Amino acid sequence: MPILTFSNMRFSKIITKYTIFLLIIIGVTIGIRFYFFPLDVPLTADALYYFWYSSDIYQIGELPKEWTPTNNGWPIFVSIFFTIFDSKDIFTLMQIQRLLSVLASILIIIPTYFLCKKFVTRKFAIIGASFVAFDPRLMINSFLGATDPIYLLLITMSLTLFLFSNKKIVYFSFVLVALATIIRAEGLAFFVVLSVIFLIRYRKEKYKVFFKYLLVLGIFILIILPVSFYQIEVTGSDGIFMRNFKSGNYLVEHVVSNDSRNDIIDGLELFIKYLVWVMIPNFIIFIPLGLFLIFQRRNFEKNTIILSLGIMSIPVLYAYTISAAQDTRYLYVLFPMFSVLAVLSIEKISHKLNKPDILVFVIISAIIVTSVLFYDQQKIDYKHERESFEIMEKISSMVKGTNVLYQESNYFKTIQTIEQWPNTYTEMALEEKFDIITIPTKNFNSLENYIIESKDKELTHIMVDGKKGRQSFLVGVFDNESNYPYLKKIYDSKIDGFVYHVKVFKIDYELFDSLKVNVGSK
Repeated sequence: MPILTFSNMRFSKIITKYTIFLLIIIGVTIGIRFYFFPLDVPLTADALYYFWYSSDIYQIGELPKEWTPTNNGWPIFVSIFFTIFDSKDIFTLMQIQRLLSVLASILIIIPTYFLCKKFVTRKFAIIGASFVAFDPRLMINSFLGATDPIYLLLITMSLTLFLFSNKKIVYFSFVLVALATIIRAEGLAFFVVLSVIFLIRYRKEKYKVFFKYLLVLGIFILIILPVSFYQIEVTGSDGIFMRNFKSGNYLVEHVVSNDSRNDIIDGLELFIKYLVWVMIPNFIIFIPLGLFLIFQRRNFEKNTIILSLGIMSIPVLYAYTISAAQDTRYLYVLFPMFSVLAVLSIEKISHKLNKPDILVFVIISAIIVTSVLFYDQQKIDYKHERESFEIMEKISSMVKGTNVLYQESNYFKTIQTIEQWPNTYTEMALEEKFDIITIPTKNFNSLENYIIESKDKELTHIMVDGKKGRQSFLVGVFDNESNYPYLKKIYDSKIDGFVYHVKVFKIDYELFDSLKVNVGSK
């Protein structure tokens, strides 16, 4: 008969069937992420901006003194790994940045599981972890190489640790929220959440609670201050406190201004629209009942979730009101709280059934299937991205000033970065290496008027691709190029065998002026 030793007993308590289930979910998530991982597509847009900063730190061995992103926590973190791997290949460095983003996205599974375990039993907490593990939007977002995954990971870890009874762990949650705030200034809103709940949680300790709060406030400020001082020295603004203060003032002015009420209504409509949209496909069924349940028999943990949902929604509403941002990623920070609401619903439903284990299996299977199907519909077309990069690489040697083709023309800066690397961003900017000018076509409804208004901005060429959503006058050039004699075609991607069809025309200004084109209205 085998002897059950203390070490075996301790190991069996750690490695339970739920631990194995969680490891399986993590393993499947890793497999899915790396199956779809875009190996040969370079960074662009915001991710490229962060790459410049990480690369500069890697190149010069210190924080740049000439420039810094508003939120520099993510690129500073990435630069550590650039230094560790010490690659001389820019594509390798870009993939390291993307890989770190993917790994952060995967790690969110673990704190989400423990967060849900504060509200439901372990079998249902596994479902909560599955929601974020297989969410198609989080997977798509993780491939961008931007700030969202690491920010969400830190916020989720902070929220989870804050709910522990051990005060040392509670204090550490403020360390994590400070790091999250360096990643993105919106983390300051979550610091407010933890501060309010902290004071409520320890209110019975009377005056001692204020000394304890001064301790956590000191922890938060000590972590933030070095970065804030650096940013003030470089840019004149700290990017955190000043930015949030200015945003708050601007929002208040907007609220009291009669002229801005339409913007507020539009922002609220956009917020509600995207809030519902991000719940599809997995959360939408369970959130309504979960909201009802979390307000029942409220306690410290439930109040924390309620307050987190409320206060963390404010920066999102601000973004949709002020800038009318057409992006769902601002709402991803709510996903861990959504998972809690969802598992509360699922546990309640399971009480009506005789076989809750089957329900757990069915729901996790449904999450995986619906997520994969949804991802297939919403995923970034990386074949198109590869072709766009190659086509823009060819066009970059032909043009100096051209119209924007959102998002394909973003690759111009990527191409010029690759060509000039390992020069620093400062060197590239000072020497005007980013010399391709892209001029927006927004607010124009006439090609002729666009050309006239953009001539002084050094417009030399017109790019068209005929995609849906482009301005009608650009589509008109693509479909009927012979109607524009002053446009001389110099490139057609079909000749090179690309599926993505792009045409480039050089503007003959002498002919354009001689034809005395009817300008039309702007």
